[in-house]
Amino acid sequence: MFHLPLDQCLQLERTDIMLDSNLIAVALGKRPADLVVKNAQIVNVHTREIYPGGVAVVDDRIALVGDVEKAIGSETKVVDAGGKYLVPAFIDAHIHVESTLLTPTEFAKAVLAHGTGAVSTDLMEVTLVTGVSGLKEIIEEARRTPVGFFYMVPSFMEESELQTVGGLLGPELVDELIDLPEAVGLAEVLAPPILAGNQLSAHMIKMATEKRKTREGHGPALFGDRMQAYAGAGITSEHESTTAEEALGKLRSGLRVLIREGSASTDLKPVIKIITEHGVDPRHVGLVSDDIDALHITQLGHMDHKIRMAVAEGVEPIVAIQMATINPAESLRVDENWGSLAPGKYASMSILSGDLAQCQVETVIAKGQVVYENNKLVAQLPPVKYSDQLVNTVHLARPVIEQDMLIQVNSQLDQTRVRVLGASGVTLLKEAQEATLPVIDGIIQPDPQNDILAVACVERYEKSGRIGKAFVSGFGLKAGALASSVGHDHHNITVIGASTTDMATAVNRIAELGGGLVVVRDGQVLGELALPICGLITSESAEVVAGKLDHMNRALSELGCQMSNPFMTLSFITLIYIPAYGITDRGLVEFTKFEVVDTLLN
Repeated sequence: MFHLPLDQCLQLERTDIMLDSNLIAVALGKRPADLVVKNAQIVNVHTREIYPGGVAVVDDRIALVGDVEKAIGSETKVVDAGGKYLVPAFIDAHIHVESTLLTPTEFAKAVLAHGTGAVSTDLMEVTLVTGVSGLKEIIEEARRTPVGFFYMVPSFMEESELQTVGGLLGPELVDELIDLPEAVGLAEVLAPPILAGNQLSAHMIKMATEKRKTREGHGPALFGDRMQAYAGAGITSEHESTTAEEALGKLRSGLRVLIREGSASTDLKPVIKIITEHGVDPRHVGLVSDDIDALHITQLGHMDHKIRMAVAEGVEPIVAIQMATINPAESLRVDENWGSLAPGKYASMSILSGDLAQCQVETVIAKGQVVYENNKLVAQLPPVKYSDQLVNTVHLARPVIEQDMLIQVNSQLDQTRVRVLGASGVTLLKEAQEATLPVIDGIIQPDPQNDILAVACVERYEKSGRIGKAFVSGFGLKAGALASSVGHDHHNITVIGASTTDMATAVNRIAELGGGLVVVRDGQVLGELALPICGLITSESAEVVAGKLDHMNRALSELGCQMSNPFMTLSFITLIYIPAYGITDRGLVEFTKFEVVDTLLN
């Protein structure tokens, strides 16, 4: 048998990873570690075991798991876990960071406190507003945080007859972006184009497959042969299931199912039944956020909250932890570096206090550095200065007036039948409803007493000045208006109201802020949150943002809205890729036909 000398072995390359002599030396007891966590209960997500031991760290990597006393030297930083559980850093395999309303820096601060060490995000919202140049600026900021940011490349975004956007992303740029070091896959590959045989979508999937990247799906309400066809196109994971039956079909088709628990779509309780009732193998199931805001994080938590929820629904605690660590790491194909406490992987982990099922994060280590302890963040993340391309993005063709919010019909009518977009506040799915509304002087009137409100979408990129108008239910407002410059997937200014005068006031106030969220009644602003970066996010802290959101939610409650998260719901009534309707600057878009339909039925 042939053996190379040890010094030569340490220089051999395996794939793109150079063997680290320091890691090997610490594991063999030949040099001390930089950091040691001792006296812990190791939660091993590979074997579902829990046993006593510790972790020795060199730089940002784990060198040894087990008996770590030999790795402690005079300069070693020692963290005594006191017999508590030590778990791998949590991973959110599908989150739109912009939906938190926070910058990557402030987002990192917020989620580190809850044990999150890595996230997968497509940053599509920033790209839709600014294009690739703004996207790259945000990616550069994310690189400077202790959180691992995996980038999912939007499958492509072109100018559409259905909505106006600020930034475009064609196939050539997708091909460029997927070679970024952070890029792990193709994001949100839409089902309708795939099932229609769209060749551009097929090209994107082929390109990602050839580069060994994941292909993340977006296929709500898919069953049977349509689900099989979608999976057969090369999709690897999917996060849109709202029932256990839907998720089971996707699992049986070979997809990894990511169970969503967000601020506007709370799907964990019904979908987790694939494990608790159907008894499927949970190793291809993960927990994700999709869209959560800062108020959700500060009040409930992040991945730690989802773990607690899963346990409360009957999932074994260590299985729930797998669903937030090794399972998402394998889904993203980053398990060589993330997802477990094992030699060679990033030294990102958390000490939990109390019972494992409670998942209470006490101390957090991110890439070898203690970043959270004693109930406070100890990592220093410097402030970021943003370029004009990110902070000057909201431009109306002109200030709007009340007449812009009105829908006119034949002045001889006293009532008319209209389509209504039905929002629920607990799922992203919207209902196709109908209503008969009064007509006064040729103007269709909203009916707040029966929860039928006016909705308008105002183009904000100074391209056309178009305003799409329709009616919406589910928000419950009896007076006033709420408006937002966050609206998937176009991020124009969307406003809902019982008063068209207040609607116009709210839109103009958002333009003055350079983007944001606003509540108005009788011409007075009752609450607002400025979102000056792309009209989507703010550099204020999660705590400040949460406080302002809470204030606005309370104001809306006094106006009659009983939704738990009205602004998050508002941001999704604009999405044309989820049934049944979406509102854009072009008007009301019907999901099945994928075309603008008239608000009037007669």
